[in-house]
Amino acid sequence: MNSQPVSPKTIALDGPYEHVWLHTRGIRLHAAVAGDPRDPLVVLVHGTFGAWVDFRRVIAPLAERGFRVAAMDMRGYGMSDKPPARAGDPTRIAAGDIAGAITALGHDRAHIVGHDTGGAIAWVFAGMYPERTASLVSVSAAHPGDMRAHLRARPWELMFMLVRVAVGRLPIGVHHACARLLPRVWRRELALNTTPGFAGTSEFEDALQLRIRAARIDNALRGIVRNTRMLTASRQTRTLIDAPTLLLHPRQSVWARIDTRAAKRLATPPTTGTVAGTKNVPHVENPQGFVAALAAFLP
Repeated sequence: MNSQPVSPKTIALDGPYEHVWLHTRGIRLHAAVAGDPRDPLVVLVHGTFGAWVDFRRVIAPLAERGFRVAAMDMRGYGMSDKPPARAGDPTRIAAGDIAGAITALGHDRAHIVGHDTGGAIAWVFAGMYPERTASLVSVSAAHPGDMRAHLRARPWELMFMLVRVAVGRLPIGVHHACARLLPRVWRRELALNTTPGFAGTSEFEDALQLRIRAARIDNALRGIVRNTRMLTASRQTRTLIDAPTLLLHPRQSVWARIDTRAAKRLATPPTTGTVAGTKNVPHVENPQGFVAALAAFLP
């Protein structure tokens, strides 16, 4: 990985969306936005290895379905600010960032769609801000407490996740020393979380190179490490969530077991679904199918 600082503009892609900066909580969060501001708001939150670019092919199609859509760069990522760590529970800080972004976009509430660690934060957000959660969509994700409990009970089912958690706890200096290995890790992660046939496609390479470009942005590595640590954050209260909830993931026994834990956090049973021809990153593998799944669920 190039050691020279890389500008956030490296992922300032042109497309059927507008790049906006949302001033909230003393920082600026970037979002790619499309749709009528009067329409219901959908906030898309990426995972550890991604950035807003993971959702670039679903923003406009969702907006055409009658939504105001905002694909965020989380704090420390992409074109958002990358401040030093602040005191407090990082998952609650990240959830607060989403709340601030909703306000900055001129809305009181939103449909929260989170993938991977972004999904973990979406769960925390729904518990912290029930009045601001129109619905929750968890994309191959789990509440941090549920992921932590499952890794303790059945670690062999999520070995790559276990490695991620362990590596994420290493000092940041170790990560910087190994930065040249990150493109290889990013390729391996995307290959593991998509179907075998996808790895040989131009769409795979495009998504991978954009993710690597985002990871090379100056100071982004610090945010990536913090983000990884939120997967299994332990200081979370068990608050019953009454928002409509969609659990979107492949049909695998490990996700069925995690769903059992997730259901205990919900006031009503969740909807579960899959996107044809995809594994754990459906918005990248099959954006059309992903949009259709969301449109069928969102109230």
